[in-house]
Amino acid sequence: MDTELNPLQQAVLDALGIPEGWQPLPESIVSSIEAQLEEALAPLDGLFTADQPLRVNKHHIATVHGCEKYHMLQREAAFAWNINTVRGTIAHKAIELLLNWRGPLIPGEIVDAAMTSVAENPRESASEFISTLPAHDFAELRGAVVGAVTNFLECFPPVKPAWRPMVEYSASYSLFGGSVLFTTRMDLVLGGPGRKVLIDLKTGRLTPTHRDDLRFYALIETLRSRQAPRRLGSYSLDSARLDDEDVTEGLLQSAVRRTAHGTLLIADLVLKTREPDLRGGFQCRWCPIADSCSEGQRFLRELNGDDEDEN
Repeated sequence: MDTELNPLQQAVLDALGIPEGWQPLPESIVSSIEAQLEEALAPLDGLFTADQPLRVNKHHIATVHGCEKYHMLQREAAFAWNINTVRGTIAHKAIELLLNWRGPLIPGEIVDAAMTSVAENPRESASEFISTLPAHDFAELRGAVVGAVTNFLECFPPVKPAWRPMVEYSASYSLFGGSVLFTTRMDLVLGGPGRKVLIDLKTGRLTPTHRDDLRFYALIETLRSRQAPRRLGSYSLDSARLDDEDVTEGLLQSAVRRTAHGTLLIADLVLKTREPDLRGGFQCRWCPIADSCSEGQRFLRELNGDDEDEN
């Protein structure tokens, strides 16, 4: 017998359900989208190799459309874990376990299992960071993830096996003999081929960039499977808010333009054909060179409401 849904769960289910009369996008649209991307990126044919491809993911596209200097700093720097980034990783692992959990759904127990799974797995890059956390930081991390998982249980409809859920679902697509490689990893995918719903689970607030990320996912999934997903959704575990939209031909065309433009910019920077542009933006708040960057300092003053012309 189905469990009665609360209003928040019902709202998510209504938003993600298949509407009456829905039809998948035809194959002709997929072929057209692929041709548009290949034509736009034709200047890159022959500039990279399958052994050393130009790798592009959602983070690369997002940062290069922000500040190119910040993009290159991120691309060249060794990744370092912090409490905020590992929080999302543990939350995703906990939800993965939750979907296959046998027994009572107790958030604390599921989170403990998730933290142990990551910390004791040498293939997980976050394992050492978690294992060496001081006790107070570990407790703070655990509490934050328990809150996120509790919100998921209370506000997201129970995921049924018939929905064919996949967690941390990876997809890739390449052009020009594998020399330009697009990769994605999606938090949660529901539904079968041709009607998939792609969901990003966020432990912070939702931003317009999250929509762009999901559109990139939709583009790569469409090209990889030759079938467009049906719907996209960013779900905030903190606010229990879903930001969703249908996958349309127009959405995919928009994703092609943004992805192609970003990929060409990335190629320029990787090949060092020009110097990266400096552009102020919210990334200035955590950029390592913000203190010495005039553009960054200007943006931060404006963000704080400081008037540099004030006497």
